[in-house]
Amino acid sequence: RFRQQAQHYYYRKLARYLQPAEYRRVKRIRSRTNPQISIPELLYLRWGLRTFRPRTVVEIGSFNGASTSLMADQLQQVGPGRIYAIDLFSKNPPTSGYGAEYWKLFDQTMQPFAGWFEKIEGDSTTIPWDRPIDFLFIDGDHAEAGVSADIAKYAPIVQAGSCIFLHDYLDSPATNSMVKTAVDRALMCDPAYRMLGQVGSVIAFKKLRA
Repeated sequence: RFRQQAQHYYYRKLARYLQPAEYRRVKRIRSRTNPQISIPELLYLRWGLRTFRPRTVVEIGSFNGASTSLMADQLQQVGPGRIYAIDLFSKNPPTSGYGAEYWKLFDQTMQPFAGWFEKIEGDSTTIPWDRPIDFLFIDGDHAEAGVSADIAKYAPIVQAGSCIFLHDYLDSPATNSMVKTAVDRALMCDPAYRMLGQVGSVIAFKKLRA
């Protein structure tokens, strides 16, 4: 089933991640959380890490650590790198619908990956950040204004030749297509970025120039 979700012109390169051993590894690590991201989408993120071999990975919207842990596991295999996991965590209002203490599950999920990530608690649009980024994964505020603000702040400091991955890029009544609208306006029409492809609702771009 998950093979059918892969729409990517690099499919032959991605296909090596669809081997049974890799699938079982991703499924096992993913099962530690209540994930909001599918196995094919996680495999796509891991393909990106393996292809670009980044040293500085910024994840906006880490939630309970499902994607963070799978990316950290991949970084352990491809060499030096560090994930900066940005989320409201304990500052997230209990009324948000995500559960008041989901950040505790993040801490538990990430225990095996100590040294490969740094937890940053706060609003992604207001925390100080000016370090060049090699790999950016945006899965935070899904409102159009929130997605646009994250792209506007972080995309300019993604290094040329590096990549941006975004989750929940789809036409969906559940999200009112807000992520898609923001991405289409900010990245799809900008010649500085080239779309690499899409797997499930994860879309990826390569930054061609600063």
